Amino acid sequence: MSSTADGVQASLFPDTGVSVIYEQPLNERIRNCLRLEHLFVSIESGIAEGSPERARDTITSMLDVCDFLLRTDIKGELIKELERNSAQFSALRSNPSVSQDALDRTLSDIGDVLGELKKPDYQPGSALRADELVAQIKQRINIPGGTCSFDVPAFHHWLNSNTHHRAETLKAWMKDLRVVERATQTILALIRDSSHPRVVTATAGVYQEQFDSNVQHQLVRVILPRDIAAFPEISGGKHRFTIRFCRQDKTSSRPVQIEEDVNFELRCCGI
Repeated sequence: MSSTADGVQASLFPDTGVSVIYEQPLNERIRNCLRLEHLFVSIESGIAEGSPERARDTITSMLDVCDFLLRTDIKGELIKELERNSAQFSALRSNPSVSQDALDRTLSDIGDVLGELKKPDYQPGSALRADELVAQIKQRINIPGGTCSFDVPAFHHWLNSNTHHRAETLKAWMKDLRVVERATQTILALIRDSSHPRVVTATAGVYQEQFDSNVQHQLVRVILPRDIAAFPEISGGKHRFTIRFCRQDKTSSRPVQIEEDVNFELRCCGI
């Protein structure tokens, strides 16, 4: 879930201020991309903020990215998705209704990222894994409070060093992860921009729809004005999806499905 004041596509609820966006991936590849995006947003925010506390969180997110890359062939999956996108967009060359300049820019962006990912010596996360201080942190990070000042004094010293020095170190650790970050951003931007926004109604809090069989859908997006006191639970597969709107008045109680009609913006995304 994310909030946006102005997305790639303008919201169909322009008078409500900032909207809340809920997303449901429809396959494992896009699920992985969304998780990586979540981690990269946390990292960029931590580097920008610059406080010792956020620096600690930033390293945790970086290590999560590295663990993710080791457990799953993310690099290979990103390459496959970008190659698929490149083939899909290349097929539009003969379409007179498509801006060839925009198409050239898109294909160039995809090609640049693919070129970096496919370099034989490209090993994302190698700088972080080779760092001695990071290795000390990694040994302790899964222990509750395990990176306390007396556990890893070198980390405590680094956290209390000059703000600029901390930021430069974090950027250096991120350097070889930037290509994965850019690939993730490229894939998700293309998918999100592929939809045609429309306002639909969930009758008595429920909405169901069958996908167009001619399109490979990858992501369902639900956009709501922030002041609506309900949230969607989205489930879906290759052929159809269901959205149920729920309310949770207290965090100590279970969410319950609402019975009112809900108007919301729907975007079914796929390339």
